Order: sequence, then C-alpha cells, then structure tokens
Amino acid sequence: KMTEFLTSATRKLDLVIVDAPPILPVTDSQLLANKVDGTVLVVRQGVAQKAAVRDAVNSLKKSQANILGTVLNDVRDGSHHGYYGYNSGYGYYSDEDK
Repeated sequence: KMTEFLTSATRKLDLVIVDAPPILPVTDSQLLANKVDGTVLVVRQGVAQKAAVRDAVNSLKKSQANILGTVLNDVRDGSHHGYYGYNSGYGYYSDEDK
C-alpha cells in the first residue's frame, strides 16, 4: 500500500517528504528508504552516539538508500544562555575518519 501511495503522490506532487521513525529501533525507515528518491538522516546533538549514527548509516546503505546527507538538530553552543540563537556550519568526513 505504501508503494502505491508514494507512486500516486509523486505523480501528482512536485515534492513528497516522508517523516519516518528512528532507523535503529524499528525497520519502517529501512523499508521506506529504498522506495523514495533520497534519504536525509536527522541526528540530535548531544543525544545520538557516534556508534549509533554509524549503525544507522550502515542500515541505510544495506537497504540501498540514496543518502542525501545529514541534518544535525538541537545544536547548542552554550553562548546564548537562555536566548534563542542561530548557528550554521558545514562539515565533511571521509571513510578514513571513521
């Protein structure tokens, strides 16, 4: 049913975003990952452990997902002390950095 829905939705719409559950505790995300054009992994700073992120990426790769990138959310740098702030950055790692 989900494949039929995605096929129908992508024929009618320019962009379809699927918000899926966390990848490690349940298999839903792995099953969806190869049915969509691309996957973005969302990682919460200070909560997600490096090993868990690596496991999630490996699970996505095993399911033949097209990994577009990663979003690091809930980023805090400690300089705002109760005020909302915005910081941005860009990073890259290679397989040698693992």
